[in-house]
Amino acid sequence: MTVFDPFPLPEHQGLTPTHTIRWEAIAETVVRRILAIQPGERVIISADPYYGGAALEAMRCEIQRARAIELASILHWSPAVGGMRLASGRHPDSEMDKAETQAMKQLFSCADVFLLLMNDRRRAYRTVSTSQSDEVVNDCKGVRSAHLHWFQDPRYPDPAHPVNLLHDRVNEKAIIELDYSWMRRMMERMAEMVRGRELRLTDEAGTDLRFRAGLHFHTNYGDASRERMARFSSGRDREEEVPVGSFRFIPDPQSAHGRVVFPNRTDGEAMALGRGFDVQPFAKAGLAFEFRNGRVVSVQTEGDQRALDQAWAGESGDKDVLGEIIVGCNPLLTPVPGSSFLPHYGFGAGVTRLILGDNLLSGGHFRSSFHRWLTWSNATLEVEGQLLIERGRQIPLESLRP
Repeated sequence: MTVFDPFPLPEHQGLTPTHTIRWEAIAETVVRRILAIQPGERVIISADPYYGGAALEAMRCEIQRARAIELASILHWSPAVGGMRLASGRHPDSEMDKAETQAMKQLFSCADVFLLLMNDRRRAYRTVSTSQSDEVVNDCKGVRSAHLHWFQDPRYPDPAHPVNLLHDRVNEKAIIELDYSWMRRMMERMAEMVRGRELRLTDEAGTDLRFRAGLHFHTNYGDASRERMARFSSGRDREEEVPVGSFRFIPDPQSAHGRVVFPNRTDGEAMALGRGFDVQPFAKAGLAFEFRNGRVVSVQTEGDQRALDQAWAGESGDKDVLGEIIVGCNPLLTPVPGSSFLPHYGFGAGVTRLILGDNLLSGGHFRSSFHRWLTWSNATLEVEGQLLIERGRQIPLESLRP
């Protein structure tokens, strides 16, 4: 029997779990170590009613043990409700959407912590309105959050597929067994190295892009404590993604110069890879962006150039900017044999991602209908001649000089 929920509660759902995940240990890590929830703090949970039942149960129990208050639980969209929403997951009526968002802000103003549990990315509809929750958390400065991601290979819909079971084990290990103190030292060292300096990204397909790092970094090393989060204003800075491992920064807006060849990955597109026109057909034929003085001056394909020109012209806002850089740092988010899908969409050590277009959530000023991820697992990244990543291999912390 195919079990839709890979982590069910058998006594409630009548299903047999595909295998056992150490959810109690994961919940303790998230609630106690990462969020460091204190007695009396008010927590809002967002969870899928059809996916991750055992994870939800473990988190709720750990919140009780921490003597915190479960203020509210928000259910992700079910198939019927999802069919009544837009493709983005938001309300189709603009006035209702505004009222709904305002109501959520009023609710979140009473909370201290927002815990967003996993979404089922295999659904044909959006299970949550991500942009809405991002806006709410960004505006509610007193709320810190953690987002538990639990991705399986999108090519295999059966959660019990051997490849998906291996993805589960990688995610589990990357949360429970990570040396969080080491991760913090690693990211602090990287910040010292790249702050205000020029970086160069290259690959064998012809990417050769130079850009200058900004002065502020989002260091996702597993500390969403009240004391640390009080220093930050943007929603990105007040959120810890779990498993941790993303080192993010917004580059100098006028510094991008060179050529970016869109990685032609074999794991395909998914909702988590951004928004805007479908780049995949063009990427398969060969898709490149030329940057000058921080802006895209041409978009080229070896396929249907006319169709690409029309698609590009249809996007609005700051579509032609390099919005953000992400460097994966978690050494336990290792590639899964038999899968081309990168665990946690590339937070593993040695993975590099560029964001084109909108960077609202990360505290940037660019707004656009176009927001696309470009992810490499085999690129080289260097800062003023010193290697950070060499063909997808992260240089050991001890070798990095500030």
